[in-house]
Amino acid sequence: MSGWIPQVHYDFLARVIPGSAVILGALYLREGPPRGVGFVLRQMCDQGQSWVCRLGVGLLAAYLIGLIIGELGELLAGRVLERRDAEHETGFIRECLDDHCRALEAVGRAPVTLLPDDLPDTNLMAEQLTVVDRYSGSRLLALSAERRLCLVLAFGFFILAVGNLLLYSADLIHKRLVVEGLFLVGMLVLWRRSSRLHERLTRKTCIGWLTKILSGGFSGGAS
Repeated sequence: MSGWIPQVHYDFLARVIPGSAVILGALYLREGPPRGVGFVLRQMCDQGQSWVCRLGVGLLAAYLIGLIIGELGELLAGRVLERRDAEHETGFIRECLDDHCRALEAVGRAPVTLLPDDLPDTNLMAEQLTVVDRYSGSRLLALSAERRLCLVLAFGFFILAVGNLLLYSADLIHKRLVVEGLFLVGMLVLWRRSSRLHERLTRKTCIGWLTKILSGGFSGGAS
């Protein structure tokens, strides 16, 4: 049962939350800025249906929307993300190796002689850490989920910004222009946040993997 909890947390953070945000944003845009908030509240608080039914349908819809938006983002911007991540990862791993060597020297141990190219892919490192240390694996999965949340929301905001722009051309009110700016700013902030989370994820994965290697942690079973 405990093995399901990290995955449920990942699905909720990386798919349900961004999916919910996009659905609410779309409902808001449907009615327009002057009436959008009231319309969203009525949809959420309608007493005509059981709250259990509304919650179940809402969670399922949010999950599916989050999943679809994430896959669309991978399809349209996956290569850009891969290039960006690959360019940054080598530098992050080199810095982790340098920091790890300095830490070993500080306690009187010989530094490692590995090079960044000697290390496996960070995804493989994370999978190996999950096998031998479930706590570390759960922490890495949480970081990965938060990063996915930022990326899915960023792409979702982009979709909403395009939709708002199309509506703005037919409904020329300044509030739609403000909403457009908020979507674009939110998208940029989330993209930057995803970059920072990628750095943290890479560093924690690399340091955790090196620590386990030097302590013989991979010779045992899951802890």
